[in-house]
Amino acid sequence: MFMLYFSTAYGDIWWPGLVLLGLVIGVVTGLFGIGGGFLLTPSLRIIFNIPYPVAIGSSMLHIMLTATLSAYKHWAQKNVDPKLGILMAIGSLFGAESGVRLLRVINAWGTVDIIVSVCFLVLMTLVAAFMFYESTQDGIEEPKTVLGEMLKSCKLPPLISFERSDIAHLSVWIPITLSFFVGCLTGLLGIGGGFINFPLMVYLIGVPTRVAVGTGTFQVLVASAYCVFRNLQDGFIDFLLVFLMILGSVVGVNMGVKLCVLINVRSTRKYFASILLLAITMLVYYLLKNYLLNICR
Repeated sequence: MFMLYFSTAYGDIWWPGLVLLGLVIGVVTGLFGIGGGFLLTPSLRIIFNIPYPVAIGSSMLHIMLTATLSAYKHWAQKNVDPKLGILMAIGSLFGAESGVRLLRVINAWGTVDIIVSVCFLVLMTLVAAFMFYESTQDGIEEPKTVLGEMLKSCKLPPLISFERSDIAHLSVWIPITLSFFVGCLTGLLGIGGGFINFPLMVYLIGVPTRVAVGTGTFQVLVASAYCVFRNLQDGFIDFLLVFLMILGSVVGVNMGVKLCVLINVRSTRKYFASILLLAITMLVYYLLKNYLLNICR
């Protein structure tokens, strides 16, 4: 009962589980300004047995649709820095193309499962550890880091001000370079890049947490839209899969945006780290089950 056949999963899937997964991803998108791909892509592979290339392509379409709704909501609440968002979108487009091409190479090697899983695990562990540590320290609401202050002191022209983010001047090459790196991850791992983009904006550029949430959503929208176009060309998108997840995400995004206003900014960063720990646990289980235990036998 409640089973649907998906050729991409080579079998039947309990479809209410996809709706529930979409609800969770929608809340994450609205609350943290990220696409949720860091949780969605591994979940499709590990829980629903969707091959990584299709999980990545389908995640991109889902992320694009949920990010559209989330970006609109955050724009209405004035949580988006349009100038910063445009600059980061430019960098992410070039990065996304590089990531898509790299994924094709890895897929041709036949090692996509292990490489993508390990990349997810390493990135999320580093980000979660740092954010959880910072959020538990006593101090001001908006954090400042030594590296962030160094980047803001860079005078490489052209310089531009970001009034919405309360940044007097910043070299345009800093957000473009950072977003290029995020775009590479978007194309390679099927993520909106928000779980990297969000801490980069907060800790390195000095963007206020709530503005980083809204602006990150805008950048996620642009990068994911480009990756959808590229994955459509390769036939790596399952539209029925995406439709079922969107049913839950529409409700989840609205819940997440409302929670973003109610929760203080330090708690927002702590909860973000906790969500990353959940995804890390899932990936460790997957790697132990499918690779390390097989090697030991």
